[in-house]
Amino acid sequence: MIHSDPPAESNADRAGSERSSAATAKNVEVYDDFWGKCPDFLKYNPGVRHRRRWLLRTLQRCGAQTVLDVGCGTGELLRWLRPQVQGVREWTGVDLSTKTVASNREHDKGATYDALNIEEGALPRRFDAVLCTEVLEHLGRPERAMENLFAMVEPGGHLLLTCPTGKVHATEKHWGHTAHPSAKELRRLLERPGFAIEALENWGFPFFVALKYATNVSPGYAMSKFGTGAYSPRAKALSTALYVANFLNVPTSPLGCQLFALARRPR
Repeated sequence: MIHSDPPAESNADRAGSERSSAATAKNVEVYDDFWGKCPDFLKYNPGVRHRRRWLLRTLQRCGAQTVLDVGCGTGELLRWLRPQVQGVREWTGVDLSTKTVASNREHDKGATYDALNIEEGALPRRFDAVLCTEVLEHLGRPERAMENLFAMVEPGGHLLLTCPTGKVHATEKHWGHTAHPSAKELRRLLERPGFAIEALENWGFPFFVALKYATNVSPGYAMSKFGTGAYSPRAKALSTALYVANFLNVPTSPLGCQLFALARRPR
């Protein structure tokens, strides 16, 4: 009997599955703890605040009636968006952390929450707008996740996606980042299942890029002061000043470190 190696596609698929399993385990470990502590990072971090600003502005233009947040965490983004976006009749959040989903169901009656591993499946329904912010960089199989995102967008509806690009810093590795796609790679991921890209921006140069490098001069110190627990008044003031400074970034530049993408599922 002649034995042969399995086809290259099977090897690649197996490797992708192993990466996905490892990434999922890391994400469960990190984010069960992260969401449980719910640090002021979610309120004051300059990057978080600028991402929310883009999501709000973009979602307001979409005219969506149903909205899904993939990787919703504690639901803070949904709670922040609800009073500011008119016309939405249904808000839904999904997250990998079953502990956080259970807590959300108990404490936030303004949205529906479900547990979902976006690499493994999709909800059995579609939404006018799907938000996926700072999720892609954690995944071992982003292609599979994008297919599942596509499946949950109504024809004519939109995907609003953000993710980092460029160097994966030590602080980001701590939070389970596996890889940061380039703008070209993100375009390919979006177009593969059939999304039509309406906007793709690379933001953050020079100030947000500089902030990431400065933070990682001493990652341990940065994590202890800004990555966990409640912020001191000084930390809040510094974070606000850095948020304001980042309004001076070039609108889009190949040297940026943050991708914003608006994609539509064709009718």
